[in-house]
Amino acid sequence: MGQSAVRFGSGRRLVILLGITGALFTVIATAGASAASRPGTVPLKVRITGLGTVSVTGSGSFTCREFPCVHTFHVAKGRRILVRASAAKGWKLTKWAGACKGSRPKCSLRLKGWRIASVTFVPPGNWLNPYPLGTAHKRAGDWRVKVNSATIDATSEVEAVVDPDTGDPANDAPPAGSQYTLVNVSLTYVGAGGFPSDIDSFLYGLSQLGAQGEVSGLYPPDFCDPPQPDADSGGQLAKGQTVTGNLCYEIASDDASTLRLLGLAAGTGGPPYLVWFALR
Repeated sequence: MGQSAVRFGSGRRLVILLGITGALFTVIATAGASAASRPGTVPLKVRITGLGTVSVTGSGSFTCREFPCVHTFHVAKGRRILVRASAAKGWKLTKWAGACKGSRPKCSLRLKGWRIASVTFVPPGNWLNPYPLGTAHKRAGDWRVKVNSATIDATSEVEAVVDPDTGDPANDAPPAGSQYTLVNVSLTYVGAGGFPSDIDSFLYGLSQLGAQGEVSGLYPPDFCDPPQPDADSGGQLAKGQTVTGNLCYEIASDDASTLRLLGLAAGTGGPPYLVWFALR
């Protein structure tokens, strides 16, 4: 068996092993020739944070199931391609970076050389992807919560609440630059134990409102008396029981457009984590 070597200008050496008859048995590329060096193509490396799928015209698709992920597509050099990103169920595409920009699911590119694009998907309950109205979610403390509705400017409704004992208004007018907000929720106790649980223990620290850029300065639900039914008057609930009622907040009017209800989800094999519920 003979051996013949051909040297290319790039420094690669292609070794061809020939049989006695001259028939080609094997071709070995000794200089690392790979899919990255396919003639007429250039690599597009995509970095994925979160769960979702990215597809590229003529180059197939890649699904990230355990992030972060990195995948390289090989695309036709100089030809217009379309990069598509699709979030996994419940997740949301928030932004592109690198070769692609913005937050649209499609990105059009014409590559002359290798490029990098990054895409970010965020999970349900993230500040940028809050649970929508009417969606129930289990939170820490063996409770399930659902936001039924929200009245962002409920000042007139709250000021109309009367103290049943005195007949006087139950709430003062909010300070200048502030307003009252009402959130109607359904709370279900789903604890594994046989003992009832106190709604107060759930509401304490777990039903604040946050605003964009100020999620550390949270609004607690006990600054005003809401119209009936009052969610905080439910007392104790046994497993499977649900109470539906109003929570009342005093907020800065400047925060009204970006409010979220804070939750604390039960972690799976780990500590609890913050989740958010949309109020619109």
